[in-house]
Amino acid sequence: MSIMNKNCPTLLEYFPNELFSGIFSYLNGIDAIYAFSYLNYRFQCLLFNYHYQSFDFTSVNKHKFDIVFQFFDTQQCKSFNLSNDDYAYGQIDYFFQNYSLIQLFSQLESLSIVSLKSLNESLLLSQLPFLSNLISLTLKPICGEKMSQFNLPNLKKLVFASCTNTNWIRVRLSIRDVRDQKIEFYRDQDRDRD
Repeated sequence: MSIMNKNCPTLLEYFPNELFSGIFSYLNGIDAIYAFSYLNYRFQCLLFNYHYQSFDFTSVNKHKFDIVFQFFDTQQCKSFNLSNDDYAYGQIDYFFQNYSLIQLFSQLESLSIVSLKSLNESLLLSQLPFLSNLISLTLKPICGEKMSQFNLPNLKKLVFASCTNTNWIRVRLSIRDVRDQKIEFYRDQDRDRD
């Protein structure tokens, strides 16, 4: 009888929930949701109850993108990254056509949007004033003629790349301690040529 037990495979489903919580902590939230969400009800519950703090959608296709929004309560998310890089071209357009930062991510502390197109700028900029918990904001590239003033009281880090016309930039930072602030500015030469 003991020989049979040695040769029987151990099923993944028999492992305790605590082990999976440990595994989830090493995975990007997107990868964990994509890998475990369709296995069975137990894994769906584990994923739903696990609190992912960060989602990096850089280089994530639309299928995985939608799975995350289907299975996860985005109100728990503290950090969110979007990009229109070669692997996820059109991702930012897709996000703004189907989702809202205000409704899904009002509690965000860190937002990074890279390879931003001018089509998305107005949508993004209209929603930024409502993200009052932001501590870090990265926008690359961004360019405009006029931008509404908004207050981001908790912002400590601002990184953006812009065209040479910077007269439109009016971001009000509430500075509590100058040593904690980090502002980076990059001039995007390619954008000026367009």
